[in-house]
Amino acid sequence: MGVKRTLLIVFLLIFGCTKEAPEKLPIPTGDEPQIPINFGGGIINTKAPIVSTSGIPTTQIDGIQVLRQDVHKNSSPNWSTVSSVSATASFFPYASDPASSVYNFVVTPKQYFNSSKNNYSHFTAYYPGVNENAVATTIASGVATFTITGQEDIISAPSVNAGGTDAHSLPVSFVFSHKLSQVQIYVKAANAGAITAWGNVTAVKATSATVLNLTISTQALAQHATPVVTDLSTGKPPQALTTDFVSFGSILVYPGSLTIKVTTANVPEQTVTITPSITTVAGSSHRIDLTFTATAINFSATLTDWVTGTSGTGTVQ
Repeated sequence: MGVKRTLLIVFLLIFGCTKEAPEKLPIPTGDEPQIPINFGGGIINTKAPIVSTSGIPTTQIDGIQVLRQDVHKNSSPNWSTVSSVSATASFFPYASDPASSVYNFVVTPKQYFNSSKNNYSHFTAYYPGVNENAVATTIASGVATFTITGQEDIISAPSVNAGGTDAHSLPVSFVFSHKLSQVQIYVKAANAGAITAWGNVTAVKATSATVLNLTISTQALAQHATPVVTDLSTGKPPQALTTDFVSFGSILVYPGSLTIKVTTANVPEQTVTITPSITTVAGSSHRIDLTFTATAINFSATLTDWVTGTSGTGTVQ
């Protein structure tokens, strides 16, 4: 008797929520008293690991990179010239309180308006920052480059005009959007026979571009000019199958076509067919349900006499 193993897959697209983030930025020089720039509460447009409640993150986010440009009030910033970070910020999991000058988005160093009333200050921001959460991040000529591992979010906020010294009554607020897609993996066995046939689930991976460029001026995320494609794992330890769906972690991937690979204790890595095929979307969370099945097959055999056949060659795969 032999065993035929079959893996069934179902996906569910989970729609997301939104958040916003406030900000504060660098310090211009001048003889006049410096007027601080306040950064109010923000929102993150999200459906991925950074989670919010009423626009506030549920956990503190550190290492946000803040960029600043001061230009004439009738001009617009040219972010393509920026090759350095002006400040860093932390986004705290509590509501801001403008009445007491306490805000949930804190920028270091503190930012001040330009001493010239004709120059307006513009800000933009992104996360993760340099080497934040083990992500290699650089910025040059207005392009931030990330090398992801599948376990970190990328968020960014378009440019915000803080105005000048004559227009500073309202706090600056950023609106962050998710640039990656989240793939949630759930696994179960169809029956006890499948549990025995497959053994523990040891790895689930999603294929994704891993070196990504964020163009600051357009907020567009794209693959690096020299593409790097890697199988990214959930990073979960081996897990026993049960007959109920259980989470096996999640993977953050570059949006696009989705390829899933599965390895178990008893079966080497194989690529799984997803039905229907899907394309992941930035800011969306896609649930993938993997059902492991095993079907017993009865065999019979006969033995024939040797005969001389045609010679040939073959490849064992």
